[in-house]
Amino acid sequence: MSTRFWVATSITALAITAGVSLYPQSRGGKPTEMPQAVAFRILLGVGDTQSTDWSGSISTSAGRIESIQGWRFRGDDKTDNHSTWNAWSGRSLINVGRNNVGTPPPTLENGVIVSASSDDSGARFDVKTKQGDFSFTGGEIAAGTHKRFVDGRVVVDRVPSSVQLTRSLEDQDYPAIAQTDDMVYATYVEFVRGDRKQARWNTMGDDPPKSFDFVARPVGGDQLFMTMYSKAKRVWSEPIPVTATNQDLMRAAVAVDGKKRVWVIYSANRQGNFDLYARSFSGGKFSAEQRLTTDPGTDINPVAATDASGRVWVAWQAFRNNNLEILASALQGDRFSRETTVSFSKASDWDPSIATSANGEVAVAWDTYDKGDYDVYFRRLKMGSTIQMDPPVAVAASDKFEARGSIGYDRQNRLWVAYETSEEKWGKDQGALAKVGIPLYRNHNVAVKCFQGSSVFEPAAELAAVMPYAATQQTLQAAARKNAKKAKPQGPVDEHDTAPPAGQRNTLNSFPRLAVDPSGMVYITFRTRQFPGRTPAGSVWDEQMVYFDGSAWKGPIAVPNADQWIDNRPAMAAIAPGDLMMILASDHRQTELLRDRRPKEQNATFLPDSINSDIYAAELLVKPGSQSIQLKPIAAEKVSAPDPDAAPERESVATMRGYRTSLGGDQLKIMRGEFHRHTDLSLDGQGDGPLIDAYRYMIDVASMDWGACCDHDNGVGEYPWWVQQKLTDAYKLGDRYVAMFGHERSVSYPEGHRNAVFATRGIRPLPRLKKVANDSTGHAPDTLQLYEYMKKYDGIVASHTSGTDMGTDWRDNDPMVEPVVEIYQGCRQNYEMPGAPRSMTEDNAIGGWRPLGFVSLALKKGYRLAFQSSSDHGSTHISYCNLWVTKPTREGVLEAFKKRRVYGATDNILADVRCGGHFMGEEFTTSSQPSIAVKLVGTGPFAKVHIIKDGEYVYSIEPGKQNVEFTWRDTNVTKGKTSYYYVRGEQKDGQLVWASPMWITYNGS
Repeated sequence: MSTRFWVATSITALAITAGVSLYPQSRGGKPTEMPQAVAFRILLGVGDTQSTDWSGSISTSAGRIESIQGWRFRGDDKTDNHSTWNAWSGRSLINVGRNNVGTPPPTLENGVIVSASSDDSGARFDVKTKQGDFSFTGGEIAAGTHKRFVDGRVVVDRVPSSVQLTRSLEDQDYPAIAQTDDMVYATYVEFVRGDRKQARWNTMGDDPPKSFDFVARPVGGDQLFMTMYSKAKRVWSEPIPVTATNQDLMRAAVAVDGKKRVWVIYSANRQGNFDLYARSFSGGKFSAEQRLTTDPGTDINPVAATDASGRVWVAWQAFRNNNLEILASALQGDRFSRETTVSFSKASDWDPSIATSANGEVAVAWDTYDKGDYDVYFRRLKMGSTIQMDPPVAVAASDKFEARGSIGYDRQNRLWVAYETSEEKWGKDQGALAKVGIPLYRNHNVAVKCFQGSSVFEPAAELAAVMPYAATQQTLQAAARKNAKKAKPQGPVDEHDTAPPAGQRNTLNSFPRLAVDPSGMVYITFRTRQFPGRTPAGSVWDEQMVYFDGSAWKGPIAVPNADQWIDNRPAMAAIAPGDLMMILASDHRQTELLRDRRPKEQNATFLPDSINSDIYAAELLVKPGSQSIQLKPIAAEKVSAPDPDAAPERESVATMRGYRTSLGGDQLKIMRGEFHRHTDLSLDGQGDGPLIDAYRYMIDVASMDWGACCDHDNGVGEYPWWVQQKLTDAYKLGDRYVAMFGHERSVSYPEGHRNAVFATRGIRPLPRLKKVANDSTGHAPDTLQLYEYMKKYDGIVASHTSGTDMGTDWRDNDPMVEPVVEIYQGCRQNYEMPGAPRSMTEDNAIGGWRPLGFVSLALKKGYRLAFQSSSDHGSTHISYCNLWVTKPTREGVLEAFKKRRVYGATDNILADVRCGGHFMGEEFTTSSQPSIAVKLVGTGPFAKVHIIKDGEYVYSIEPGKQNVEFTWRDTNVTKGKTSYYYVRGEQKDGQLVWASPMWITYNGS
């Protein structure tokens, strides 16, 4: 663990514990008014195929226009905030992808969000634009409906009204919310970046920097703030700090007890471990900090609620007994009780949610990987002398992906549960040559159930009927090509169109959040993406919502100011009948207006590192539900049988984990993992899932022992880098799962893409030089500076897809920092040698044909490269980088790489290959003829096992069995010559294993 950040943290933590104030009681900001308003989104240029001027104005016959915000504003688009705007439809930052050369990105509408103080349904709004005028009344457009104007080129719908609560250049995120009769309390985490004058993210100058110190500059870290909202005055207070600066926080929760004390519970990394801490706010000040957990396992992601007696409850995710569990605690007087384990499984448990009812019930929901797929459960709790629990109740326990439950009680004390669904075999075999499993993000949607006692219900109206669909990339590309040939405007995108044909549907609705208001109406918000394209900050994810008025689902309704990555979870509180308050985070990624907020020394071009996250408050006002809730009874959930493939996989993993071998006095064990995953934080991650699902996959689905996550440059900018670094520490689970710090650095051929791994936190990715190599000979300047950077910060890199346009011609190698190569990639192919199994050919090369990148040519040049296999975008469960380690630590992982004690495989195959007292990856001299001892334990019978020497097959067998063990002696050796030897195993089912080479010099007679 790096100390450059943690020294300051440990000092401030001690001061807070002692009750010493190290900061002012407020930030000196101004309160923010939140007028009671209705809001309409006016989409302009729907269907346009070329940039069109939609400048205009709006007026109302009653009340006043409170604000006008831009929707997808870009370039010189602007508004005076009260009546007029200048805006053009056109080519936005959104692009439909990189595999559509010659096809322009779609022409997307933009628009304005107009908030008005009038609640008169008859109030008329008159809109004038350069393309036509129109009018509508508030009563014509209820929440969840829309209306078209100007020949369908304008669409108006009702949306929540919103105000911006933070405006700094720092990043605010992770909101939480609680309320009393008269007040609402919201907390959020603010991240303060390092010295912005040193900020260089993607590209720097023509020459290498004189120093690499700028990549390791300290950050300001996290600080937790609270703001308060008066329901009567409709004003948000200036934010108040809850913690000192320079923290490392993993979400927070807030609740108000029966004495009107506001309790803020937060997860903080102190001295290398995340624990829970709490402070109460009363009489205008915070109490001393109280520590809730002391276990050496991680404690993260708290949620909190207050029961009918005024007691505050908290639940969270924790690592206990070598497993991720869901724990709970409750306030007893001024202290929280001892932790109680709520979950029941020996497998990982995730994403707690908590709710309380008027009749005294307390419920905690979570999802579990208990039977080899994710299922949602809840438990009812109560407080006696200790926390007591009813048996767990299965909400959704089929063989599909069912996760991320969110719960709330209605006025009849029924428990509502919204959760996320996907398909069977989520995260299993998927890649270029495997299609059995489901990628980590495809066809995700939201479902809901209702529980009362032992009875189970669902709404009489179907939720799926109102959930949005996302157009596929292929749909958009085809429409763009088609419409480019038409004179009549008819654009490729309209989120209010009916669902596309079944074969083109792709539901991308995730992270549901549920709330129930006092009238019994149920609200569900969720993340969604209409467009498969991307911006310089990554793909654009928005928030939408639906609500159930008792008889029908209404929506979907767009929630403005929530554009960010997938895992963005709004905090919600129903503060009155028909009145839902939301606290949201937005990094404004679908606009270019951020340039106005950049430091003056930065130029006006789009700088991804200028993207920063802000907090908004949004309020939806709808007609309260009056009729009874219409439900239909359904059968209690039947827990499906485990996947029949799960048991054999567990056995093969157990075999590898239990295997030990001795080498020179050291005992070695295998750690299975990889370091080439991607998430939606990547610039090109539009097809990938959220960062947290990368950890779900590595820890649970693939049962890995180590991993490095994740993206190109750790995302775009310093904040996503910080989030990825944070989760790397949060999910360092003892020696069960060792999370490493990693990223991909991409330079075009012939320098190539490389994946970097570090054992130490705090190292930013190295920007690329503008001056890079070309196809001529000579060293690659950018690669040479990369090697120096890796040496300074004690990391290793590996080239990936070396035979593609992302690869290299092997003009450079530094064995100290580049000891391994990704010989096989699940997303693409094998780059070992021509003719090898799964190897690319000129006719089928995925990613380009660059034959100088075959690994065999690097070995021929004398490079000492061990073999590993990893995944890349979309691929899962078919690529493993297996390390032989002396200890299951970050340092042990790095040592194994440096000593080349590593091998690649497409399945859980054990490989123990040695020569005398030497192991795979070693370079040594021997006076006797090399004798190669091979031991393979497969997941199926081996069809062939080869020994390859200097690029030639020198020995092959066809064992036809699962366990293979033999020794082969090379009798054809030349004195003084160094040769490399490696083993490839080929199972009958096509699974492969590559044991890393040994470089052997024979000096015998």
